Amino acid sequence: MRRTAWRRVSALVLLLILPGCLGNSIIDDPASVKRLGEESQKRIVIWHTYSDEETMLFEKEILPAFEAEHPGIVIESVRQTHNQEYHAALLARASAGKTPDIIRMDYTWIPVFAERGLLHPVETMPMFEEVSEQLRGKMLDTNRYGDHVYGLPLNITTKAAVYNMRLLEKLRLAEPPASFAELVSLAEDNGYSLGMSGIELWNSLPYFFAVGGQLADEAFARTEGYFNSERSVAAIEELLRMFREGIINPQLLESGADLWREIFSSQRFLMMDEGPWYYSILLNSAGVDVNLLERTKPAPFPSGGEYRSIIGGENLVMTKNARNKPEAWIFMSWMTRKDTQLKLMEAGLIPVNTQAFEEGKASDLPVNRYLAPYMEGIQDAFYRPSIPQWNEIEKLYDTAMEDIFIRGKDVRTTLNDTAWKMDALLGSS
Repeated sequence: MRRTAWRRVSALVLLLILPGCLGNSIIDDPASVKRLGEESQKRIVIWHTYSDEETMLFEKEILPAFEAEHPGIVIESVRQTHNQEYHAALLARASAGKTPDIIRMDYTWIPVFAERGLLHPVETMPMFEEVSEQLRGKMLDTNRYGDHVYGLPLNITTKAAVYNMRLLEKLRLAEPPASFAELVSLAEDNGYSLGMSGIELWNSLPYFFAVGGQLADEAFARTEGYFNSERSVAAIEELLRMFREGIINPQLLESGADLWREIFSSQRFLMMDEGPWYYSILLNSAGVDVNLLERTKPAPFPSGGEYRSIIGGENLVMTKNARNKPEAWIFMSWMTRKDTQLKLMEAGLIPVNTQAFEEGKASDLPVNRYLAPYMEGIQDAFYRPSIPQWNEIEKLYDTAMEDIFIRGKDVRTTLNDTAWKMDALLGSS
């Protein structure tokens, strides 16, 4: 009985599967089957160092908009911490071929990566000329190394002066001082301090320029006769005087002053300088219980020398080992288009797309309540040179300032020695 039942079941199964086996394939449409190594969607991994607020906009609005327009491409966002450790780790991973497809990096890092052959040139990618002609020229140039272009600029920034509004009102000033000399005089005469936040290059260079200091020639090929010029010696001596007399942040070397808070809560700091992230972060912070835009006033860093302040910014680069280069380029170029740049501006990121820059500056976006002075200050700010030696040049500057401000070394001797070392790096000594 059991054998008869089993035979009937076996015959039924055979009848069901036999027609399929007699055909050429058990799959109706072989072309629809994904072959080994094929992907239904191309995945692009990007590493970035966006802030909390910037990351929220990037991941919740920017990426979904891109993927909706390009359903065949998926972007994986990986946030990193921006510091020298990240720079070193990124170089090590790139050298080992273990990189993401795209990196958002400080523009001064590009020559180091390009020199080591770790980046993929983009000037031959489709519509490169059409994409690049929409972008701010000087920022596009920061992607050039040798005969190639290794990326696209994404955003630009600078530092502005942030004034204590209550002290300006106390001084009966409707507008901040127009010059650095006037600012110093106000602070000196009224017992206020200026919030220089450190002696490192990024923190002190605007003040060094403001009192007449020079760093190098226009091509940044030589520092002899500039960084150790009479003007620069006098500039450093003036900064030393202001520090010793308390005109410049008395806690400069102690990291004791919370300048971000003191500029609106205390009566001692007339001004500090900071990037637009000061506002984009604190305006979204539950820990700030005052109207920041009433208690502070941003303005372009007061002029006193050749430059107002210092330029910062990030570029998008494609790594040499990027897996899906055509799709990576599609995303990179999409990030620089006008509409995307205007969207990023909502998080306080200043556009490099020239059309977006002008439209954004004239718009009624809420960020323009604080961003306009930064956009104005960019026009006369110092672009750090796009050279492989820049990180070492910066370290030499920092060491010179430590020798003078902390170790008490002679200003002229220190600047002479440092200029010689800088020029040795630049190959001009």
